[in-house]
Amino acid sequence: MKGRLLLLALWILSLVGISYYGGPVSYGFFAAMTLLPAVCLLYNLLVLLRFKIYQTLDKQHVVAGSVSKFYITLQNEDFYTYAGIRIRFFSPFSTVLGMDEETEYELAPFSGIEKETSLLCKYRGEYEVGIRSILIRDPLKLFTITFRNKEPYRIVVCPAIIRIDTLKSIDETLLAARDSLDHPTEPDALVRRYEPGDDIRRIHWKQTASAGKLLVRKTVGEEKNSVCILMDPKRCKEDPGDYLPTENKLCEISIALTVFFEDHDIPVRILTYHGHLQSHLISGSRDFGVFYDYLSGYSFDGDHSMDAMLLSAAASLQQERLVLFVLQEISGAVVETVSHLRSCGATAVLYLVSDDKDAADRARALFPHNLFVIPTESDLKEVL
Repeated sequence: MKGRLLLLALWILSLVGISYYGGPVSYGFFAAMTLLPAVCLLYNLLVLLRFKIYQTLDKQHVVAGSVSKFYITLQNEDFYTYAGIRIRFFSPFSTVLGMDEETEYELAPFSGIEKETSLLCKYRGEYEVGIRSILIRDPLKLFTITFRNKEPYRIVVCPAIIRIDTLKSIDETLLAARDSLDHPTEPDALVRRYEPGDDIRRIHWKQTASAGKLLVRKTVGEEKNSVCILMDPKRCKEDPGDYLPTENKLCEISIALTVFFEDHDIPVRILTYHGHLQSHLISGSRDFGVFYDYLSGYSFDGDHSMDAMLLSAAASLQQERLVLFVLQEISGAVVETVSHLRSCGATAVLYLVSDDKDAADRARALFPHNLFVIPTESDLKEVL
């Protein structure tokens, strides 16, 4: 502002000079003051066209909540100086630590500034990080041009793996019962068709010979051999600032529950939906690794509803004793499914991710005993 006021004062002075005195000096001074703004604006445009930005991470996979090394280079490849450069970063999903947005950089000809910073990504998902825009100012500080980074750095952020020691939301006696069912020792008299992965020591050779196909002994509780987790597949909002925190917490809860059961040697089956039902059986670290990679790249979709998922999963849910719902809203289909599971002797526990107090109160009225409301910014170790 001071530069503009000074230029205006000098231009008025030059105008007075040619009006009262004339001569080549006065006219030259007037021409210089008149053309100077255009020269400054042209300078900014040249810097805008030629300025180079390079950004890179030190790792291929970034996990939500963790800090990664992030390298930023501002480069001048021209013969003239870039006088005033300021940068702006993407927020609020990520934070660049080690660079101040208020700092103004000056780049000498054929030189650059390399910064080793740290990148902290808050949510799981795919979004742009690092430098969002550049502010360019001429040496006389007459004009400032802001332009969006033409090559923003876009990354896929993996969900955080949170380990919880105790699961307060589920009765320990129920978990003990599940464990005994999932680790049976005495075979009963029933048999079923052999499936890849079955222990060959359980093959019933007499009935196999009679039937002409491999049959294995069924064990007590085998029909209901896992905890089942259903994760809401729908993207309910359009703005990333609204859906990213919710989707991040849905994934965190699903992973935390899965890790808890895996640590306690209880098989867990996670159901997801992306146009069709997908089942992920987790009975070891390798299974979990495959599921984690899948969930890191999973896309929530506004066309994929929980109701459609429950319709596809209705038959398989009949085989479960413990079903955990990870939701962002309570629909009529959820209420009906939970009621049906109860009538079949199964236990249902609901985890509702919501920051809406009214929605949470309505959900508690429907499920006063087996529903847990989890805010998007909550610590799972405290609420689960």
